Amino acid sequence: MQAPDVQRRQASDKGRHAARLPVLVVAGLMTHACVSWAQAQPAASQLVGPQQQAARDHDRIAILREELRKSQAQLEDLVRRKTERLAASDTQAATEAETQRVRTLGDIAALRREIAAASRTSTQTAVVEAMAAQSTKAPSPAGKHAASTPWWDVYGGSRRMDPSASVSLAPPSGQVPAGSSSATGVSP
Repeated sequence: MQAPDVQRRQASDKGRHAARLPVLVVAGLMTHACVSWAQAQPAASQLVGPQQQAARDHDRIAILREELRKSQAQLEDLVRRKTERLAASDTQAATEAETQRVRTLGDIAALRREIAAASRTSTQTAVVEAMAAQSTKAPSPAGKHAASTPWWDVYGGSRRMDPSASVSLAPPSGQVPAGSSSATGVSP
């Protein structure tokens, strides 16, 4: 009698486990979807403002310069170590010191390139900041004049320029036909 009861219990346990499987699969998929969505959300909020980027660039350059200073000090130490090893007739240690010196020279060159690239990026960031600050101010008279240029005037030929501010290849002002507004004879 116990055998049929045990068999029935085992069968019902299998049925329960089989019923739980789809629920677990769906729960796992929902968890994965929620995690993916949560990871996609911060992407828009991870934008960095110009001032914060400039501060990060400044910190990066400071760190690179400190690494460069340490590498240069290490280079001096390696040169001294090599001369000491050569004086002691230890050619193997001198060769190792020379190998490390060459590697350090490569590191120094790479750090200098990275500092130069970071400085250019920092300069570009400063220019962007200046342009952003200038765009928030009231437009200058030149900006107003440039804005009034027609959309089709790619080269700005219809803009009137102050003749004293630019070099002109046109004939002297007495020979410009009356009624034309520029030295090229093109009227606006």
